[in-house]
Amino acid sequence: AVGEQIRWKRARPVVARELEQHLTDQRDAFTAEGNDPEVAERMAVEEMGDPVSVGTALDRVHRPRPQWGMLAAMAVSLCGWLALRLFERYGVSYFPEYIWRFDAIALLACGVAAAMYFLDYTWLGRKPLLLAVPLLCLPFFQSVLEVTKDYTYQIGTYTTLLVPLALALAIYALRDRGTAGLALCCVLGLLPVAACMAAEEPFGMGMLWSCLLCNTALLAYGQRRGLFGGKRRNWLLVAGYGLAVLACLAVVMRHTGYWSVLWELPEWMTCHRDRIRDIVGHAKFLGMAEVSAEVREYVRLELRLGGYESQLLVLLGSFGWAAFLLAQAPMAVLLGTGWRTCRGQTSELGRLVSVSILLTLTWQAGANVLQNFVPVSNLLTAYPYPLLTDGGTALVIDCALLGLLLSVFRGSSIARDTIRSQTVQTTQKLSEQPRDRKHFWLFC
Repeated sequence: AVGEQIRWKRARPVVARELEQHLTDQRDAFTAEGNDPEVAERMAVEEMGDPVSVGTALDRVHRPRPQWGMLAAMAVSLCGWLALRLFERYGVSYFPEYIWRFDAIALLACGVAAAMYFLDYTWLGRKPLLLAVPLLCLPFFQSVLEVTKDYTYQIGTYTTLLVPLALALAIYALRDRGTAGLALCCVLGLLPVAACMAAEEPFGMGMLWSCLLCNTALLAYGQRRGLFGGKRRNWLLVAGYGLAVLACLAVVMRHTGYWSVLWELPEWMTCHRDRIRDIVGHAKFLGMAEVSAEVREYVRLELRLGGYESQLLVLLGSFGWAAFLLAQAPMAVLLGTGWRTCRGQTSELGRLVSVSILLTLTWQAGANVLQNFVPVSNLLTAYPYPLLTDGGTALVIDCALLGLLLSVFRGSSIARDTIRSQTVQTTQKLSEQPRDRKHFWLFC
């Protein structure tokens, strides 16, 4: 009778389990007072109250919570991405045969986002380690996962955006294993690092920067939440992971020759620096910057080619500061609302998943803005600006991550974590009780 009052079907089994547990506990309490089992069961049901009233109250609590602001910002970003590609000065004159694919990629991204949005994300917590390990091993196959059909789609390169999510699942799976669990998470987090060192290509540096910042922040977040205990050596493990990734980054930069670029800019990078200064120094609020004929031709050519390494800079030079800021406003809304909403998640799985996705998108956006205005910062990331710059595969994966993030926020009222070990549960119950001598001896 209670379940019939709840309109959200996904919430009904959750509520049924909670009600059954509550009724069982109340029946046992009445039985312990000396009542017959049948009488105790009837008393427990009667004490619960009118099922229609209870069900109506639970229906108000357990409802989907769609983030309409984030959904609107995501839709605006996708429309902006499509508009930039269909703009006559942007790509039509250079890639006329590519126009029909803009619509196909945008529709695919919307479909993937919708599928992830209506997905019950809690299934990720059923076998988290079984999902985490293959995702963390994806960077080993980045050069293999490619589709070449007129244009090359580097699927393997962009699937590495899922690495922080994979590490979040590993943290969730090993969260009650103490220092040993944290050490195993650090080892698993080094798998993509080893893949990037073996790849021997510039992309590896972008992936290493992502591991250094996103993965280290995730491990620190898990330790800060007390998922592995409060021992000081756990913090040393997190710091050791960050230092190990930093050392691998230095080795890769030295091996690929990019280490010398930091001290002495090559000629092409010096020209790029001069163009940056020219565009930023002469940019208008609206309209094309008053720059030299050479830089103006460079801006027009880059606008047609659509390379994401300097796309935001070209947007500034072509349309002014207003367009530059307006293009990034939807992502700023998404990230700001996402970080604020993330704090209200009661499920540990929901917190870890949302933090990993928000870290990925924040790093992706911030590194792209930086690499457009600092010559050597193109070593920071190999990913385009989320939902704005070129990269069809990256667009689909970013939409999938955003759809999963919105699914977490939508189903936060019915999300439940899997049962942790008995020791952790007992300690947690004790910490919630008054700290007096009676409970101390009961615990002993």
